[in-house]
Amino acid sequence: MPSSQSSASTAIQTLRQVIEALSLEADFEAFFRKAAGAAADLVGADAAALILLNADDLLEYQFFLGVPDAYRDQFLGFCFDRHSGVAGQALATRQPVFVPDYPAHPGAMAEFVASGLRANLALPLHSAGEPIGVLVVSWFKNAVHAPDEPLLALLATIAAQLGVAHQRWRLEQRLQHRANHDDLTGLPNRGHFLERLRQAVADGKRYGRCYALMVIDLDGFKAVNDRAGHAVGDSLLREVAEGLREVIRGGDVIGRLGGDEFVLLMEYRRWPEEPATVAARVLARLSLRVSVAGGTTAVAPSIGIASFPDDGDEAGTLLANADLAMYEAKRRRGGRQICFFNQSIAQAVRQRELLLEQVEQALAEGRFVLHYQPIVDLPGGNTVAVEALLRWPQPDGSLRPPGTFIPEVERHSRRLMLALGRYVLTSALAQAAAWHRDGYELAVAVNVSAREFLEEGFLSGLIELLAEHPDLPRERLVLEITETAALEDLPRAQAVMQSCRALGVRFAIDDFGAGHASLANLRELPVDRLKIDGAFVAGLPGASGDRAVVQAILAVAKAFGVGVVAEGVETLAQSQMLQELGCRLMQGYHFARPMPASLLGERLHAERLARSA
Repeated sequence: MPSSQSSASTAIQTLRQVIEALSLEADFEAFFRKAAGAAADLVGADAAALILLNADDLLEYQFFLGVPDAYRDQFLGFCFDRHSGVAGQALATRQPVFVPDYPAHPGAMAEFVASGLRANLALPLHSAGEPIGVLVVSWFKNAVHAPDEPLLALLATIAAQLGVAHQRWRLEQRLQHRANHDDLTGLPNRGHFLERLRQAVADGKRYGRCYALMVIDLDGFKAVNDRAGHAVGDSLLREVAEGLREVIRGGDVIGRLGGDEFVLLMEYRRWPEEPATVAARVLARLSLRVSVAGGTTAVAPSIGIASFPDDGDEAGTLLANADLAMYEAKRRRGGRQICFFNQSIAQAVRQRELLLEQVEQALAEGRFVLHYQPIVDLPGGNTVAVEALLRWPQPDGSLRPPGTFIPEVERHSRRLMLALGRYVLTSALAQAAAWHRDGYELAVAVNVSAREFLEEGFLSGLIELLAEHPDLPRERLVLEITETAALEDLPRAQAVMQSCRALGVRFAIDDFGAGHASLANLRELPVDRLKIDGAFVAGLPGASGDRAVVQAILAVAKAFGVGVVAEGVETLAQSQMLQELGCRLMQGYHFARPMPASLLGERLHAERLARSA
C-alpha cells in the first residue's frame, strides 16, 4: 500500500494536471474526460458521468466516461427531478455524497440498480455560488474504497474546476450561438446559413444529392412595420420564424438573411413535387393578417426556388438565382406567388441590369428631358395647366416614354428612382418659375411615384427645391399621385399631403377610377383635383358604362368640392360628350401632344395674342 507521502504527492500531481488541462484544453468534453478520469483514478472507480441542470430545471445525463456503449445509449439525455437520487441529494446539500452500497441506498434509482451500479460518489458543481450539476464517480466492477476527508477535499476541488470549465464552455456556446444566429428569431443568420449552404453543396457534389433553396420575402411587411411600429414588426418576424419551424421537415435548414427575407434549404428526390409541396405549406402558413391602425393588413410571402445542381453548382450562384426567382414571384400579379428559377428569368434580369445602367448613365450625362402636355379649359380651349412628362431621347432620335423604364427603376433601384424624381421636380419647378417670370399663370403638374412620395426625405427635399424659387407661387405646383400610392400607407400619405398643402402645394389623384379608393379614404385626403382615367374616356361617347363612371366621378368631385381633369381625350366627340356631362378641363392628343418647353412657350404666346386681339 502506498505511503501517505506518496499518496499526497500523487494527489498534488493529479490536481496540477487537472488545473493545467483547464488552461490548455479548449474542448470541454476533452477536459471532462481528463478531470473525471483523474477523479475516478484517485478513488479506484471505473466510471464517471456528468449530470447537469437543463433548461427545464431537471438533472440530465450529458457526458460519460468508462461506461459501456449500451449504458451510454440508454442514459445519455436521461432526465430526472433535481431532488431525486444521490445526485439530487448532493445538489441540495452542496456536499459530496458517498454511497458504498448503491442498491441498498433508499435513494437508489431502479434504472441504475438494473445497470449493475454497485457504489457511487456524487460531487456537486457550482458556478457563481449557484448549483449547476453533479459529477458522479461510479463503481461497477472495481473494489469500492471509501475516500477520506483529504481525498474528498481534493475531489471537490476537481469538481470545482469542472464547474468553471463548464461555465466557460457554456459562455463560449452562447457567444458562438449569437455569432451564428439572429437575435430576434433565433434562426441561423446570413453568415451561418451560407456556411450550411456551402456544406450542402459540397455534400451534393460528393454524394450526388439534390437540394432546393427557397428565398422567402414578406409582401406587406413594410406597411406593418411603418404603420404599427417596430415592436409589431418584430413580433411578426418572430411569428414567421415559428411558422417556418412548424412546416419544415426533419433535415431542412431555415435562416433569416435580414429584414423580412428568410431562406429554406431542403434535400429532395422528386423535382419539382417535393419543393413545391413544402413551398405551398410555407405560403399557406405565412399568409397572415396583422392588426394595424384599427384595421388589418394582409401579409404573405413571395417565394423563389432554385435547384442544386441544375440552377447553380456553387452556393453564391444558387442563392442569387433563388433571389431572382423570388423577385419574379413578387412581380407576378402583385406577389404572394411561388416561382421556380429558369433561364428566361436570368435573361430578363440581365436586360434589366443593362437598362438600369443605361438610365443611370443618361441621368449622369443630363440626357433626360421634360415635355409638357397642355391641360385646356373648354369651351375656350386656353391652356391653364400642363403636365410634366419625362422623356428619354434615343440615339435614333426617338423619345422613349417613361412607361418603358420607370416601372423597372421603381421596382429595383430606390436610389435611382429618387434621383429621377428629384430631376423631374427640379426641372419642372425651374420651368414653372421661368413661365411665371414671363407672366403666364400656369400650374405645372408632376407625377410622383408611391415609393418616392412615401419616402422619409420627400418633404424636406421638396422644401429645399421650392426655396430655390422664392418668387414662384406655391400653388403653381401640382403633385399627381395615383390612388394606389395614396392607399399604400394612408396615414403616411395624409401626413405628407397635409404638410405639402401647408406649403401651398396642390394635389391631384391621377387615373381616378382605375384603383380602389373609397369615398371615405378620399374624404381624408387633401385633394384639389381628380383626373379621370383615360380608359373611361376612351369608351365615350358610345359606351354607356364608361359614361356612367364619368358621371359618377364628376358627382363625387362636386360633392367634395374638387376639380376634375379628363385624361386621354383624343376625339372631338369625346370632348363634346365630356362638356355635356359637365367636365371643362381636358388633356389629350385631341388638343396637343406633349411638347418641349420651347414649343409650349410659343403656344402660350399665341394664346396670349389671341386673347388680346
